[in-house]
Amino acid sequence: MTSCAFVPELTHNNYAICELFDNFSLSAMKIAKPSNWKTAPLPERQTAVTLDRSFTAEEINLIRRGLIPQEMEDKWFIYWQDNALHFHRSWTGNCIYVVQFAAEGEGYRMVSAAVNRDPEQYNETNDEHDRQMISYLIDVLLLRRPSAFPSSDASPPMQSLQKWSQVGRAMLGQHPDNPQE
Repeated sequence: MTSCAFVPELTHNNYAICELFDNFSLSAMKIAKPSNWKTAPLPERQTAVTLDRSFTAEEINLIRRGLIPQEMEDKWFIYWQDNALHFHRSWTGNCIYVVQFAAEGEGYRMVSAAVNRDPEQYNETNDEHDRQMISYLIDVLLLRRPSAFPSSDASPPMQSLQKWSQVGRAMLGQHPDNPQE
């Protein structure tokens, strides 16, 4: 699926029509459940990071849909369960993040994340990088909107490689199409 945001012919005047088509496509997506993919639990070696980001009711409805990979280039399996968003790498099933949310008015707020620190499963050790990566993954994969990639490497080729390893074909505006159950 190509998002309207990547169609250069669209202008501000017909953006509302584009948004309507994007929302229609999103409403047809299958909602991810733990049983949809091979998963491994978060290992004992982990750390907790605090988070503080709010989401509207509309955003949380999109987030709760999660993501089921359809191709090798889809790097994550993401599902919502018990007010937590679970992030598993698609190839290995390793759990990298479990993000806790709390109801806040009509929306939700991210409050914390358990982060994998098993070096055989995940090499990152910087809590701030993980905070930024969680928001980036939610923005790009679940909310389907542009976001700055969290990287300290200034080299454009290295950033592109890192981005591909994190979001695969989503960096090109291509997201898995999941038929409704």
